[in-house]
Amino acid sequence: MAVLFGEFLSGVGSGTTFPYLVVYLHDVCGLPGGQVGAALVARSVAAVAGSVVGGSLSDRYGPPRAVVALGATAATATAVMAGNHGNAVWPGIVGAIVCTGAEAALVPALDALLARSVPHHAREKAFSWRNTIVTFGAMLGVAGGSAALGVLGVSNGLRWVYAVDAASFVVLAALVLRACGPFGDLLRTIEAHTPRVRGPRSRSALHGRRTPSENYTVVVRDPAMLRAFVFVLLVVAAGFAQLQIGLPAVTVLTRHVDALGWIFAANMLVVAVVQVPAQRALARFPRPVVLAGGAACMAGAWVVVAMNPAPVGSLLTAAVMFALGEVAYLPVIAALVNDLAPPGLAGRYNGAHTLAWTSGFAIGALATGTLLGAHSVRPFFAAAAAVLGLTALIALSLGRIRPEESRR
Repeated sequence: MAVLFGEFLSGVGSGTTFPYLVVYLHDVCGLPGGQVGAALVARSVAAVAGSVVGGSLSDRYGPPRAVVALGATAATATAVMAGNHGNAVWPGIVGAIVCTGAEAALVPALDALLARSVPHHAREKAFSWRNTIVTFGAMLGVAGGSAALGVLGVSNGLRWVYAVDAASFVVLAALVLRACGPFGDLLRTIEAHTPRVRGPRSRSALHGRRTPSENYTVVVRDPAMLRAFVFVLLVVAAGFAQLQIGLPAVTVLTRHVDALGWIFAANMLVVAVVQVPAQRALARFPRPVVLAGGAACMAGAWVVVAMNPAPVGSLLTAAVMFALGEVAYLPVIAALVNDLAPPGLAGRYNGAHTLAWTSGFAIGALATGTLLGAHSVRPFFAAAAAVLGLTALIALSLGRIRPEESRR
C-alpha cells in the first residue's frame, strides 16, 4: 500500500507537468519550434534507452533499489528544470532528457515490484487498482497544474509545477525505501523462503539457471513475449500516441484547443471510475479476448474521429471510447508480461514491455507529425483504426501460445 500511495503522489506530480513540456521548452528555455522538435526526439531516444536499462537494473539490484535510485535521478533532473531561470537553454533540455530516461527506467522496476508483491492470481486486480490510482492522481495533477498556470502565469507556474513533480519523485523513493528497507530487499527475502516449481515443465527449466546479469537474449527467444511485444508496439503507435499527440493536433487543426483539457479530463475520469468494477467483470473472459476487445474499443474511437473530426462532441466521444479500451488493455497486458517472465528476469521482461511502449510512441509521434502536417485528419485516423483492428487479431493469436508451450 505504501508503494501504491507513492505512485499516486508521483501520478499527481507527473499530471501537473505532462501537458506543458512543449510550452516549457519554448517559453522557459527559449527554444524556437525546430529546436523544440529536436529536443523531443532526444527525449524519445532517452525513453527507449531507459526502458532497456531499467529492466537490467531491476534484475541486477532488485526492483526496490532500482526504484529508489531512479526516483532520486528523476527528482534531481526535474528539480533542475524547476530551478531553470532566465531562459537558460541547456539546464532545461538536459533535465528534460534525463528525467524522461529515468521515468522510462522506473516503469519496468515498478511493474516488477508490484508483480512480486502480490500472488499470481491477484496480479490483474493489483494492476487494475494501480491504474485507477495513478490515473486519479494524474487527474488531480492536471487540474492543479492548470490552476497554477492560471494564477501564477506561465513562467512562474511552470517552475512551481516542476518543483511539485520533483517532490513527488522524492516521496515515491522514500516510501519504497521505507517499505523495503535500505540494506535489504524484503521481496527477495520472501522469495528465498518460497518453494520454486522445478521439473521439465517449469519455465525456469527451459531457460536454465538464469542470473540477473544476463542480457535480453532470453526475452528475444521467447515467442510468446515477441508476440506481446509486437502487440504493444502497434497498440501504442496507433492508439496511445494518437491520444496524446494526434488528438491535440486535431484540436489545433479544428480550432478547438480550448476544449483539449476537457477531452483529457473525460478520458481520465472514465478510467478512474470504471477500471476496478470492469476488472471484476473482465476477469471472467480469457486474456486474449479482453485485449482484443480493448483494441477494438480504441479502433472505434478513431473511427468516430475519422467520420467527423470537427465537432468537440466527436472528440469527447472518442476520448471516452478510448478510455474503455484502456480499461481492458492496461492491467491485462501488464499481468501477462509478468506471468511470462522466468524467475530472476522479471525486470528485463518488463523492460521489453516498456521498450515496446516507448518505441511505439516514437513511431506514432513520427507518423502523426508527417501525416497530419498535410491536414489529412480523416484518412490518418482511419488508418490508425485499421492498425488497431489488426492488433485485435494479434491479441487473439496470443492465446495460441500458452506459457507451458513456450517453456518446451
